Amino acid sequence: MKILIADDHKVFREGLHLLLKQAAPHCSVLEASNGKEVLDLLNLNSVDVILMDVEMPVMNGIETTKALKKGTHAAVPVIALTMYNQLPNVLQVYDAGASGYLTKDSTVKEILQAIERVTNGDEYFAAAIKTPFMKELLKRERSSSRSSQDQLTPREKEVLIMICEQHSTEDIARVLFVSPLTVNNHRRSILAKTGAKNVAGLVVYAVKNGLFRIE
Repeated sequence: MKILIADDHKVFREGLHLLLKQAAPHCSVLEASNGKEVLDLLNLNSVDVILMDVEMPVMNGIETTKALKKGTHAAVPVIALTMYNQLPNVLQVYDAGASGYLTKDSTVKEILQAIERVTNGDEYFAAAIKTPFMKELLKRERSSSRSSQDQLTPREKEVLIMICEQHSTEDIARVLFVSPLTVNNHRRSILAKTGAKNVAGLVVYAVKNGLFRIE
């Protein structure tokens, strides 16, 4: 696993680097102090995930994430790691294409859990912001007239519900007796049919169309 930490505060960056290496010695960790350095590093190195500060000089985390998602590194998941937990910040990161959102008071255990989730194709949003975030996405979706529930096959609806229940790709494959590749193919088809950008969008779609309820 190769992790890229992007943060303009050297002490925080180096401290997190050390903690990650202690908790997961098998990991390789790279560092960048701004978004431009992130893009430059990715031209020379492949990484599995980026922990991205939002507020950075030269090129901030939002701009960098947008650039990544439009370029050759679009498949690299980004987790925002920031001091802020206000909903507008979360929505900005989500709209830019990030796969997760954590605050800087997160434990290393939670950071590693988030990394595992996003590198498996899922998403991770800190518990403190998850509920208001999902409610806001639901409000957005309700303002749209888009609906394609009838286009989903019974198996796709089954996969969608399991995604909403936060089952990993491997878990879904095991329950349905199919390969993880088949599950990913279903996921891509569901995303295309619903117009959702990511898993959070799928949850909103499922709630809106009565396929899933948030307790």
